[in-house]
Amino acid sequence: MAYVSFDPWLQEKVTAFPEMGDDLIDDITRMACNAFSDWRSLTPEERCRPLTAMADILQHRRETIARLMASEMGKPVAQGLAEADKCALLCRWYGEHAPGLLEPERRPSSADKSYVVHEPQGIILGIMPWNFPFWQVFRFIVPALAGGNAALLKHASSVPRCALEIEDIVKGAGFPDGLFRTIFPSHSQAERLIADSRIRGVSLTGSTAAGKRIASVAGANLKKMVMELGGSDPFIVIPDADIDSAVKAAVFSRYQNGGQSCIAAKRIIVHTDVYDEFRTKFVSAVKALRAGDPLDPQTDVGPMVNVAAADELERQLAETLRAGARLLCGGRAGKEHPALFIPAVVDDVPLGSPLACEETFGPAAPLIRFSAIDEAVTLANNTPYGLGATVWTADESLAMKMAHSIDTGTVAVNGFVKSEPGLPFGGVKESGYGRELAAEGLFEFLNTKTISIFKP
Repeated sequence: MAYVSFDPWLQEKVTAFPEMGDDLIDDITRMACNAFSDWRSLTPEERCRPLTAMADILQHRRETIARLMASEMGKPVAQGLAEADKCALLCRWYGEHAPGLLEPERRPSSADKSYVVHEPQGIILGIMPWNFPFWQVFRFIVPALAGGNAALLKHASSVPRCALEIEDIVKGAGFPDGLFRTIFPSHSQAERLIADSRIRGVSLTGSTAAGKRIASVAGANLKKMVMELGGSDPFIVIPDADIDSAVKAAVFSRYQNGGQSCIAAKRIIVHTDVYDEFRTKFVSAVKALRAGDPLDPQTDVGPMVNVAAADELERQLAETLRAGARLLCGGRAGKEHPALFIPAVVDDVPLGSPLACEETFGPAAPLIRFSAIDEAVTLANNTPYGLGATVWTADESLAMKMAHSIDTGTVAVNGFVKSEPGLPFGGVKESGYGRELAAEGLFEFLNTKTISIFKP
């Protein structure tokens, strides 16, 4: 499995990197282990100082980073700039808050004094996807390094230049040599690395199928895991909602990053009383999106990551239409740009069709009608996934009732689902387990230790 950088817009290979040999991966792991021995002994304040420098580097290189993502996985440059800025914000949040979160906490007990402390464990292996190639890596490595751990990154095979750029940014921020490294292993090498006693935990963002495979290896070796997997997020619109604002949020949530997001609004569920109004305004807004060259600052939707991804979305769309749905706009762009998919909207979507029950990872939105609140909640939960959900209503008590009834890790009311530094993020059911970000994400790969002191 070579690590190949392939431009999805130009449809040409940029460069490729071979898999690393066993000896090199072992050397990198050994160096991380050695660096960890010194790093863990520093105070939280000392460990967090490089985070500010890393934020500065991210903002200084934001244009380079955005163009790199556009070239390697098709993200429009405007969205790439925002991703770089969000990574910098994450660094600054942990730089400010992690030292306080890591302070020993005194607890009442039968002892004279009892403390709860959070201590680093060792090397954390991150297995990361291509769709947000910087953000998803930084939300793994920043809390890991701030907490005193070391980290290794096995990035998606399609974004090797992003992986190496991240390694260079970490090094430039002043973290010790070897504390964080990018590796290019085969699947079998990655599984052997999970079994290595020097690896103390695994953070995975990816598909549900990949999560099940990696979890079986990690479980067999008693390794802690955090998994953020697939999603089929519902976006529910109640009759009293601000329809114009809901349309704007739904368009952004569904089509940002070409719809290639686990927390995109993948099923748009609208009350029958406002369905026609919402549909008309939504379709108009979707038709106004500009699809094309990701390096053009005016582009809203770039190409999908590769032709195979566009083929899969075309299959899901075609099967949904054969089941009785209506295509209102969009579809495959054509042979000239085989990875480009014009933003699509589908109406009258049967509940058993692919767009209604499978995870769709691309710019296609199914519209689904409902008549009663209980029906909306049932539709929302009618999926094996449980990552995020959105509810639009002016009735806060109704929103809270629905939020408690929807089986997900996150619910946004009158907004769209997003991850941010100060709030825990993750899912339930086949969307994974564990949490990233905030204090919860910081503590996932730390040893929560109790120290009790009795008078002699």
